[in-house]
Amino acid sequence: MFDRPPTPPILRIPGHFGDIMSRRDTSLSLPDGFSGFERILLTANGNLQRLISAYFNKTVSVKILENVQVPLKEDEDPSVIARFQREVNLLCNDKIVCNAKSQVLIKDQEVFDLVVEKGVGIGQIFRYLDKLPSFELHGLGRTEKTFWREYSLKISGVDCRLLEVLPSSLFDENWLEKEPEEISWDVDAKESDQLTWINPDQQSRS
Repeated sequence: MFDRPPTPPILRIPGHFGDIMSRRDTSLSLPDGFSGFERILLTANGNLQRLISAYFNKTVSVKILENVQVPLKEDEDPSVIARFQREVNLLCNDKIVCNAKSQVLIKDQEVFDLVVEKGVGIGQIFRYLDKLPSFELHGLGRTEKTFWREYSLKISGVDCRLLEVLPSSLFDENWLEKEPEEISWDVDAKESDQLTWINPDQQSRS
């Protein structure tokens, strides 16, 4: 869904890695190269803001960069009523702790009416409906300056595909006091030779 070519080295997520929230066991194996705190964020079921806030013991706010309805694709699934595109930064002490891009597909008329007629924010749909979405991790990796994940959150009538990029130095001592850096996939794309892909055969799914 997010336009970027896979770059070696290519690794794979274990085949059982899917909806972690519906499993009774809690055994998850991520590839080497990530710290314990990073693994917690990479497997978070859409609650990244709360986890980062708890780690720093500070407020993490959301700055909306883009939140628009976009045209349906020519080959769009007939069940899709509308497609929304969204980009936000999560901020702590005015520093970007995460840049998140998402594509949200609405397949339910009542949900569409909530967004368009009642003004419920795209980012608040799951909470407003009081439904826990299923979670599927499609890919993750890191560059010299960042680590990232691409994943899906789904409930009946709503499919959300997200790409989140976080600074590799996030858990360094006194990180909040250091000079801020721009964090986004567009910045990472300039350093494509450093990207690590995991389970790239799932990247074409919309």
